[in-house]
Amino acid sequence: MIIIIMMLLEHWIYSLSVAIIAGMVHFKHTGRDYSWIIIASAYAPDLDFIQNIIPNKINLSGLYYTLPIKHGDFHNITFLLIYGFIIAGLLKLFKYKFMDSIIFACIGFGAHLIEDALVYNPAYAFFWPISMQKFDIEMIKYTKDWLGIANTKILFIGIITLVLCIMLRTVIDGVDRIKVMKKSHIRIQ
Repeated sequence: MIIIIMMLLEHWIYSLSVAIIAGMVHFKHTGRDYSWIIIASAYAPDLDFIQNIIPNKINLSGLYYTLPIKHGDFHNITFLLIYGFIIAGLLKLFKYKFMDSIIFACIGFGAHLIEDALVYNPAYAFFWPISMQKFDIEMIKYTKDWLGIANTKILFIGIITLVLCIMLRTVIDGVDRIKVMKKSHIRIQ
């Protein structure tokens, strides 16, 4: 169960930062704000944890590799694209634009991959099936040193980034945009 908690808070903060800026840019051009898709999609690469929770009830092994699925197997461009198309197809049923949904789902999924590459060494085979090589950047070594649930440095940088993104969007869109978002909640087109 530890895998589920790994970077949970950090992924939320960083994806929220990305969503604020991407949502702002998209809204300026289309009048639609799909930023919530980024936040929800930031957790998608960790869906492979289901095999750890229900190993005897559901057998996902053999989806690829022919090895049992383990954490990190969904951390690649193949699953990014599969996920993007599935989410876009589902959201199309609710009148969301197909291409916009794919883009926002892939941005959220991709943000997760980048965040993991920044802290893990080695990280994951992000370019599977093109390459099995595990890539990483590891700018900060990840240890859960804040209440056993997050990394202090990563969390601090994430909070600063989030505040800067909020400030930037407020400066560009103004406070009136926040009032419009509260009234309309989510605008579907």
